[in-house]
Amino acid sequence: MTGTQIRAALNTRLGLSLTTNGANDYISEALRQIAARGRWPDLHETDSTALVFTVGLKSKDLPADFGTLDRLYVADDRTLYPEAPDALRELQETSNPTSDDPLQYCIIGGAVYVYPLPAASVTVKLDHWARPAAVTDETATLVLGDQFKEAVILGSMIAYMNTLGLATHPKMNESLVLYERQIATLLVNEDHKPMAVKAYRYC
Repeated sequence: MTGTQIRAALNTRLGLSLTTNGANDYISEALRQIAARGRWPDLHETDSTALVFTVGLKSKDLPADFGTLDRLYVADDRTLYPEAPDALRELQETSNPTSDDPLQYCIIGGAVYVYPLPAASVTVKLDHWARPAAVTDETATLVLGDQFKEAVILGSMIAYMNTLGLATHPKMNESLVLYERQIATLLVNEDHKPMAVKAYRYC
């Protein structure tokens, strides 16, 4: 699936005359909106991002395409566990917060914070579902596969009508209904991540 195909569909369904790369902004918005609706395998990046924490380093910036966290883990495949931001930042300020490897993390803004602080340089790997980059060349293959084509077309139509202030246009209502049906159909393809319940600690 390419942006060229999506632009052609927009021209046909909405009676437009968009030229080469003329639909890129609408397609980009559609991809971002679809990405936010599920953990799609097409966007799942594993073992691709390494965050190197040097001695005593408290935080590292997340990659620009970071969308949804899967997990953080050190090289031996030991997973870091989430901690509340306020609690973790307080732990970072303790008198002796360093250790061999981080055990816990929190995400604040566009950065990941760890505790304990590393006593030696350590690589923390990040698995995540990426946020699609903006489409700049409509001939390039889009990040979502062919099964998403109808959803991308409808999402691009919605994005186009939104730029014109046509949120109450009949075509908008029809497109929104069809779009939601497409998303519901696609959810069977979503990555399912098991949730681990944190054990309750009795005082």
